[in-house]
Amino acid sequence: MSDRDSPANFKQTTIELIEEFLIKRITQIAPDYLKREIILSDGLLKGEPNFLEQFFQIPDGFWDMGYSWFQHHKSMNWTGQELHDFLVNEMRPSMDLFQDVESDKLFILAARKPREEKPKSGRKKSPSRNKFENTVPFVEPYEYMQSLIDSMHEVCALRVAAELIQSMNLDNLSLSTLQNLLEVTSKLAPNTEEALPEITGFPTPVPLRAGLESHYRRDKWKKDTNNYAVFESTSKSNPRNRVEVYIGGEKDGDILAWEAALQVIDLMGIDAAKLQLVFASYAFNSSLNNQIKFTLKGTEVIKQIGWDKKHRLTVPEKLAKLASITFHLGRMLMECTWVEGKPKGDKVDVSVSISPLWVIEVDARGQKNIFTGKVDNPEEVYINVSPGPWAEKWLNRMGMKAGIALHQFGWLATEILKIDPYHDELALKLAIHLTMISRIKLQNKNQYEHKVGSLLEAVELEARIDKAHQDFRESYNLKQRWDSALALLMSMNWQVIFDDTSYPKWIRPNSKAKKPSNWRKEKIIDRLWKARLTIMPPDPIPALLSRRTEPLLKLSPVSRTTTKSLAPLTVSQVRTAREVKGWSQRELATCLGVSQKLVSMIERGDRTITPKLEAKLRKVLEIPD
Repeated sequence: MSDRDSPANFKQTTIELIEEFLIKRITQIAPDYLKREIILSDGLLKGEPNFLEQFFQIPDGFWDMGYSWFQHHKSMNWTGQELHDFLVNEMRPSMDLFQDVESDKLFILAARKPREEKPKSGRKKSPSRNKFENTVPFVEPYEYMQSLIDSMHEVCALRVAAELIQSMNLDNLSLSTLQNLLEVTSKLAPNTEEALPEITGFPTPVPLRAGLESHYRRDKWKKDTNNYAVFESTSKSNPRNRVEVYIGGEKDGDILAWEAALQVIDLMGIDAAKLQLVFASYAFNSSLNNQIKFTLKGTEVIKQIGWDKKHRLTVPEKLAKLASITFHLGRMLMECTWVEGKPKGDKVDVSVSISPLWVIEVDARGQKNIFTGKVDNPEEVYINVSPGPWAEKWLNRMGMKAGIALHQFGWLATEILKIDPYHDELALKLAIHLTMISRIKLQNKNQYEHKVGSLLEAVELEARIDKAHQDFRESYNLKQRWDSALALLMSMNWQVIFDDTSYPKWIRPNSKAKKPSNWRKEKIIDRLWKARLTIMPPDPIPALLSRRTEPLLKLSPVSRTTTKSLAPLTVSQVRTAREVKGWSQRELATCLGVSQKLVSMIERGDRTITPKLEAKLRKVLEIPD
């Protein structure tokens, strides 16, 4: 086989034919467009092939199939009649598709000539396009037939190119569609958010808590009377308050039935809970700046959730997985029936009809699969996110209107996002749960004290717990996982204090203490269930939480008088307000999402306070306008 007929050359010829077809197609639609936009300035017009592959990913299987078809026809011992039938019948649609394309690769088009026919009358024949069968010589001359056989490489490449063009409907697309398909106007990388700091604020309202829990408590999804999958979270103090989570369909207003919804839930997995924590943290920071929407860079998100340590997947595979999970997160719907407030105090109705939990747009950059139009192996992914309608009521905006602010936010140690659920699933679930309830238990005398059984019942699947109480091996496995989870949290600077009475040393993680003589009187799993311990998140989160106000706080009415220009915020105001709150520079930096060094420079007067930073300082330090 000559190099000319190699698979690589056959593929190259086919791609070049498609590119030439596209140029002709765009020229036909808008004759001046190529000159104006220089659509192929970095590709074919400069003599550089493979323009098509800059935009599309064509599966190898397609090329293999096309090349096999070429090899088969190349090896045939053609007769004149067989060649004629092949050209007229099999090649006719492909030839017609390329009849207006001028190319040195289309010898079969350039060389054909109309048959000589005598006119049936003296009238001149009106000029018109010759029918295909009239342009193919029957077998004469012999040299032409032989040249066609020698050009079977181009003939078959033409057929394969035509198949690709027709499968994508490129011959019928409008100019605007072709522009979009080929991404003629190169997309600039959007402005994206900076990485989250080690400690960041994030909202903890019921809709978000229910959405998070739905990812690691698959067993709490139920089938309702309409055959929909629903995850319900009900208030313990007021059963009428509840949140219901659903999975939406492809069309607006659709809700997935039970089986289809479970497939989506399994596809997202517990990594979706990590992503929701990331989104919630950015939503919190955006609300400080009075912004609704934010954009995240996929490769940065991968680092924040610990996927950069997963070496079994390539970066494009990680980005594709991230895009898939994020897309399905955008299908999560919630319905909230909730009145917040004390029985005899101020109340605010924060109910929300069925609506998205997050409004998400995924922009994957890279080669598109020529058959599906999707980017299978993205080079980058940009995620545009805004919280759903629940945020309007739960993230202070509704409270501001009603004269009551809901301070339902806590603090997240972002290191927990790097926990690998495949190796330390229980540790991740435990860290998420403890992070969420740390704000909820703020009013409790011992807000960080827990029973082991209560924690496990909150995060573990009910079936696993039942097995652990019934089977010794399952009991042993659960305790091992529990001990490993505590050890991992302690390595991340979570403080764990065991109760001496209910949590004896001999059942603590990695303990070498001797068992008492009567240790068999009670199952170890039962002892563990009743054991108490204190688990505190890393510093400075406990200090930050202890300085929060009551969950419901009266706000002074907003003045409707004409707004006056504000006097610039001074460094002494910043320092005084920080000291009044009893915060260190590090704690203030954590609230702002900046470095301690920046806060120090501001208070020394070495750094100008930008309008954006001033707004955050006034918000966090409660400095009046």
